Amino acid sequence: MVSGSLPGTSNETEHFTQPVRSITRPWRDELARRLAAVGSLGRQERDVLLEAGHTTLLRSLHAKLSRLFLIELHAMRLAGPGADAGADAGKATWDAFIERASEEGYLARLAGRYPAVGPRIAAVARLSVAATADFAERLAADRALLGPLLGGPAGEVRAVEFGAGDSHRGGLTVSRVDFEGGTVMYKPRPSEVDVALGALLDDLFADLPDAPAPDRRIRVPGTLARDGYGWAEFIRHRYCAHQSELATFYRNIGHWLAVLRFTGGTDMHAENMIAAGPVPVIVDAETLFDAPAPFPPSGRGDAVDVAAAAIRRTVLRTGLLPVRGTGFALGGVDISGIGALPGQQPLIPHPVIADGGTAAARFEVDLVAMPVAGNHPAATPVLSTYWDRVLAGFQEMTAHLRRPGTDPYRLLCRFEGATARRILRPTQAYVDIGRMLWHPASLHDEAAAVERARDILRRNADALPGAPTDRAAIDAEIADLLVGDVPMSGFTVDAAAVRGTVEDWRTADLAFEESVIQDALVGAYLNERSLPARVQVAARDPHARDRERRRRDLAAQMVRRLCDGAVRGEDGTVTWISPVFTPAGWSIRVLPADLYTGQGGVALTLAEYVSEVAAGRADEVPGVRETFEGALRVLVSTEDRTPTPSAGAFSGAASQVWTWLALHRVLGEDWLVKRAAERALLLTDGPLVEDDVEVDLLNGAAGGIVPLLNLATATGQAPWLDAAAHIGRRLAALAVTDAVGARWPTRLNPEGIGGFAHGATGIGWALTRLALTDAGSAADRHDWSRLAERAFAFQESLYRPEDGNWLDVRIGAEDDFFTSWCHGSAGIGIGMLDLHRRTGDPVHLDMAHRAAGACTAEGFGWSHTLCHGDLGLWEFLTSIGSGASEDLDGEILTSLEQRGPVGGLAREAFSPSLMSGLAGVLHTLLRMHPAAALPNPLLLD
Repeated sequence: MVSGSLPGTSNETEHFTQPVRSITRPWRDELARRLAAVGSLGRQERDVLLEAGHTTLLRSLHAKLSRLFLIELHAMRLAGPGADAGADAGKATWDAFIERASEEGYLARLAGRYPAVGPRIAAVARLSVAATADFAERLAADRALLGPLLGGPAGEVRAVEFGAGDSHRGGLTVSRVDFEGGTVMYKPRPSEVDVALGALLDDLFADLPDAPAPDRRIRVPGTLARDGYGWAEFIRHRYCAHQSELATFYRNIGHWLAVLRFTGGTDMHAENMIAAGPVPVIVDAETLFDAPAPFPPSGRGDAVDVAAAAIRRTVLRTGLLPVRGTGFALGGVDISGIGALPGQQPLIPHPVIADGGTAAARFEVDLVAMPVAGNHPAATPVLSTYWDRVLAGFQEMTAHLRRPGTDPYRLLCRFEGATARRILRPTQAYVDIGRMLWHPASLHDEAAAVERARDILRRNADALPGAPTDRAAIDAEIADLLVGDVPMSGFTVDAAAVRGTVEDWRTADLAFEESVIQDALVGAYLNERSLPARVQVAARDPHARDRERRRRDLAAQMVRRLCDGAVRGEDGTVTWISPVFTPAGWSIRVLPADLYTGQGGVALTLAEYVSEVAAGRADEVPGVRETFEGALRVLVSTEDRTPTPSAGAFSGAASQVWTWLALHRVLGEDWLVKRAAERALLLTDGPLVEDDVEVDLLNGAAGGIVPLLNLATATGQAPWLDAAAHIGRRLAALAVTDAVGARWPTRLNPEGIGGFAHGATGIGWALTRLALTDAGSAADRHDWSRLAERAFAFQESLYRPEDGNWLDVRIGAEDDFFTSWCHGSAGIGIGMLDLHRRTGDPVHLDMAHRAAGACTAEGFGWSHTLCHGDLGLWEFLTSIGSGASEDLDGEILTSLEQRGPVGGLAREAFSPSLMSGLAGVLHTLLRMHPAAALPNPLLLD
């Protein structure tokens, strides 16, 4: 489990500093008295510590009391002329409030409304003062011992910065101390584990073949362990100077992955690693010897539980590899050690005070950028260049650890007796509950707030096995939160912990671990808006000789690979582990239910193979039917038991509707239509449509239109037309229309973009399809048709005759032209050709022909994917008749024979998916037979 929280929750402008200073004045005096008793500190040093400690307390209380001050400000405004009398009066009310709140005894007068506020502030302040005073005493006692960490005598204290990271156990925080002779870090926790890890690394690199030079290998900071706390060398971040250093850095990342897998390390997120040129230094290694708690059965089938358990055991749990958060506050955020790529993080919600300094001041949630950590070796890291170095480093160190004669128990027994930390809940969960406990309503009725916190923590434990569930443990967590601390759980590493960690490591599936590393690194770039340079590798001497035999042989190979890559349960259920597309970005997990990278697309493709075998157009392969049946069971249970994340036709509810209708077309069983109708209820006036902000076909509400139209045709039921019409009206309300045309802003592309899967062309196509039905009124249909024309006009505004293609205006992809289905000319052409066949409009045919020209000019050789590769190109050019079908088939067959299936950026990484992986290859090979009448997901037909 990776911890991590949002950046500080206090408002940077510190609007209420004056009253908070008044509240903390006696505590500042108390701290001054405590510091004066530390005789070996100089007067200036005491002043430095006094100011640092007091500033920390000010910031802490400002964050906790701002909401209370705002409520009391508005109470004053309502009691007098207030801000309604004009700006001057509003400023006067603010000034009057600040003056009143700064008076001695102000909070005591509020005790009737907020009985908890006084005792709470006293507790926070008392702990803060004690933490600073204890730090001062330890600094004075240990100063002479810090020379080895500094390379010389410490000298006088010049500056202190408290509050590096979260506070624990009574206001204790990691702190930075600047001496005359250099800088060290203070860690108010047992540090023997850091010393032991450093010694382990020394042993490992003493006889590692081809080991990096001592100053270029992985390490931890030099550490002085004291009784219950420690001092650590300060690691200064610097970027690598050249490509050789970058290659060494990523090889070192592979070494860290192997060492952390060996030691059961977790939580090595971006703030816990510093890039010191070619050396990634783990600066906080307290979370070793992790023992993942078993999850209860998911109810989705034994295969899902087996797969989920396998993922939890892998190097993913180290926190080094890219992974996206899924919670509200951290949704889509990557805080991993080598992820968190600059420019690729979503904005995150952050509370701020709006209109501060006036009577209208209030809390609002702003969207801010995640702070940049020092974990990257370059300003713009290019992981794709060094994937092989990470994997090679992992393999190298793992082989070294497993070499004959190596005793893992001897290597790890040095940790026995050290204190390690166990992450029981994500830090953000604690931060959110802590903020709730300091809300004015909680200060008014603390007992009710505490009971609410208990309930939240109990329910949180249902989703996080291993988190505390008993009343005493939960109350201890709440006690920490009431004084502003993040709860921390520690344990003593003993022989049993060492044996368990060694056994877990010895029984690891190394091939799977390596696959996870590769998939995670791939996922980092699949999440990006700007991609590494694409490499086009066209087939050599493509030909269509012996086309049918080759097609059948390749299809049989692909379905075997699909079946062999499955995770199977004892109950017959089947699923896969893969990078999957989620609303938060790409992430390695058990397949969700959707069509794009999920269980639905894979199950459909297996059903197609079974159907084509029955029709004599594919070869029998043992186990395919059983794999399909097991996958279908998991698809049903996943839809029933997990939330559907969006409305989209490829990632959400509409994808489920279309998948069941497609299965009905392939298998002909009536229950499949009934199942499609059940899933379509999610698209009828629910939050998936009403709260949708993605809008597009793939993820958004526009994707619901055509599957609902298909369902109306299959059932003959008008309500599905009504649901589609409702989406059409919502799309009309969300459109931005000007002289250029119509487009739809989204979070990632606030100016709107073109293209089929995510942009104006796809939405216009859906609206035209809607306008061609009996949905809505005649006026609705006229409006939808006109809006679609304006959407196509916007797409045309992006056409560049000199390039013969449409410009991709995604952020990060300016001045580029694509031929893919998702963002390029193949998708534009597929949509326009479909509309020409339905309407006969020559404008649509003209766009389709220009798209075919762009696709033909660029040619094949990108990847074997439906979404962004040669398979989508084949589908379009075959449909429009641009080139002989045997030549187009020959391109795909020869390329697959020469290169094997290539998933774009994924390269050799296994992906079973329909739109970006192996199932899409199999689907296309099956559709290649002239008699095949299989569904076409690219058009949702």
